[in-house]
Amino acid sequence: MAARWWHSRFGSSFLRELALVVALLLLYKYGRFFTKGHVDTALRNARDVISLERSLGVFSEAHLQDLVLHDTTLVRFLNLYYLVAHVAVTAAAFLWLYVRHPPTYRRFRNVMVVITLAGMVVHLVLPLAPPRMFPNLGFVDTARVFGPASYGAGSPYKGFANQFAAMPSLHFGWALVIAWAVLIATKSKWRFAVIAHPVITLAAIVLTANHYWLDAVVATFLFAVALGVDHLVERRRTRKAVAVDRDRAGQAVATAWSAARNATGISADSRVPGVTET
Repeated sequence: MAARWWHSRFGSSFLRELALVVALLLLYKYGRFFTKGHVDTALRNARDVISLERSLGVFSEAHLQDLVLHDTTLVRFLNLYYLVAHVAVTAAAFLWLYVRHPPTYRRFRNVMVVITLAGMVVHLVLPLAPPRMFPNLGFVDTARVFGPASYGAGSPYKGFANQFAAMPSLHFGWALVIAWAVLIATKSKWRFAVIAHPVITLAAIVLTANHYWLDAVVATFLFAVALGVDHLVERRRTRKAVAVDRDRAGQAVATAWSAARNATGISADSRVPGVTET
């Protein structure tokens, strides 16, 4: 019984995938820790991003935040969503897809790995201070003022999380991957409700002053790159599957012809048209 369970989808295979998910979450949360020392560079890069957004006419994060600061319930909800939802929803998506939609799970896992690793590279190359570190520009650190805390004292990630890894926003990137996976996995009329997740996530990362608009733009670009990688992987996988099926069909025909030949006494020099014996 134990051996049968171990070799099933919910045995060693499931434990292997679970280990991958946990490693991905830990990499996302704590892997950026190794770039924490680039404070001056992160602040300088942030000023460059702000200047770029101003030149593009999209530097509106502080103004939008002002519009919601009076609603403490909404602000606390966004703080909580930023802190908890991206991990909880992602873990739930992994489990649901693995159990109910294995083919989509494989693609979802691969896209998540690609976008996370690509995001980590950008974090290392381009450390970036978040908007909340610029109170002089009108930004408010809503997590510190209203709670629950995402960073620093009172945060579950105190001492580990890198606060200078704003670009890209993997909160938003992961939310896009989840929405995409759900939409292709099921035909339910309720599947479009999943779009609310990236929408709320975008509101949470911007209105809590944790990210700039460009952080979400870069995350969207990396998501597109990850989809491109997924397309190439799936195309190669399909070609290999077709080749394997063709070989199996050829072997089956050859085996059937050999059996028929032996049964009827047909000369061994006879050949099945289109089939080469080996």
